[in-house]
Amino acid sequence: MTTLADFADALAAGLRVQLPDIQTISADPPPKKQQSLRVPAIYIEIDDIEPLQEAGDSRLLADVRWNAYCLFDPNQPRADLLLRDLAARVAVALHEIRRPVPGHGHIRLARAGDDAFRPALDGYLCWVVEFGIEIALGELEPEGVTPTEIYFGQSPAIGENHADDYERIA
Repeated sequence: MTTLADFADALAAGLRVQLPDIQTISADPPPKKQQSLRVPAIYIEIDDIEPLQEAGDSRLLADVRWNAYCLFDPNQPRADLLLRDLAARVAVALHEIRRPVPGHGHIRLARAGDDAFRPALDGYLCWVVEFGIEIALGELEPEGVTPTEIYFGQSPAIGENHADDYERIA
């Protein structure tokens, strides 16, 4: 079973390959307390999980939305422009990674923009790149499991709302 931590780690590893000059790339969210950070930095965090439907097997398909926080030193010359450039580079890198874990959805970029409200990150410039991935959550049924009942249905009358339309096959 692939976990959300596996996705976060795969995203961070992919970004490290695509952006080797970035000081810090972490699969963990930005620190909660003010501390000295090595910048430029990218911190990956899950923002939201929205269930979509069953994946066609025993798993649940969910739209997992992520944030890649891009941090930069405000004392650098042209820091605002360089921060925006970093966010654009992260967006391009995510686009090139496409599918961080085989067998799950592709990365869909949503937006990149200012992230002004992070009290723990005061003192750093921060932009966020928002993106989503459709991920099948849960475990597949183990191989060798034999179904006890089999039903036949025809499209478009399929799914939970059409349970009465199915015919049991003996």
